[in-house]
Amino acid sequence: MLPRRVWDFIRSLGAEGGVFAEIRGWRFDYVSPRYRYRPSPSEVAGICPVHRDVFLRRVMRIKPKRSKEAVYGAIVHEFFLEPFRLVDRGVSDLEALSRAMWRLGKRLGVRIDGFLQRVYTVGAGLALQSIIDADIPVRVEPQIPGAAVGLSDIVRPDLLVGFLPVEVTTASSSTRYGEGKELQLAGYALALEAWTGLPVDYGVALYIRRRDSGEPWLEWRVVVIDDGLRRRFLRARDEVAMIVDNSVDPGPAGENCPPWCPFRGAPGCPPAEA
Repeated sequence: MLPRRVWDFIRSLGAEGGVFAEIRGWRFDYVSPRYRYRPSPSEVAGICPVHRDVFLRRVMRIKPKRSKEAVYGAIVHEFFLEPFRLVDRGVSDLEALSRAMWRLGKRLGVRIDGFLQRVYTVGAGLALQSIIDADIPVRVEPQIPGAAVGLSDIVRPDLLVGFLPVEVTTASSSTRYGEGKELQLAGYALALEAWTGLPVDYGVALYIRRRDSGEPWLEWRVVVIDDGLRRRFLRARDEVAMIVDNSVDPGPAGENCPPWCPFRGAPGCPPAEA
């Protein structure tokens, strides 16, 4: 279901020598947990550069405020993935997939606008393509053991194409969200390696955009999961775990605090933007 250009790019990287990584999920001397708390990949890759979002959520028990944009982004995410879930359960009839879209809207309590319909259609097309490309299996939100690499008991990438973890987002790749998706993919790669004993050198971040015409545009970005990215992930994992284990307030991020952070306005954080 991945575009041909994505596979061609990955093959070209392999032809150049591939990825050398000393830090693998099965190298427990590198990846074993150092603290009792085992964060999820999304916590490790949170939008706060000092991980104060995890402190506020896990230690202070403060619930974040979600903007309309964040809520809509989560809905877009669901409309893209739902066809994959249905095809994974054996649904391959176009009419059945179409009916399921309206059931999804009712379940989420949202009015299905034109963009959501188009996103669902794109997802359905890719999901059905995965049936044709049956030699490369596609799993939706597979449950992968994460404890061996210091993560939560189960970690779930949005998609697993062969052994390529894929993360789907509506955020911009040029923001900290883009960096966070790279870290998430590194976490999934380490968990997969610990579980299967097979190397995972690449991941894919899929950014869903809206064109001026209202049509969805998919940006596929291949992430090379080398030692540098793996070390960054493990450092962030340990920082998050230490914060929760020891109830350490890392303090606000100051000028680096993202203006869209849902914890703006929380105690010690900058005020929410008007």
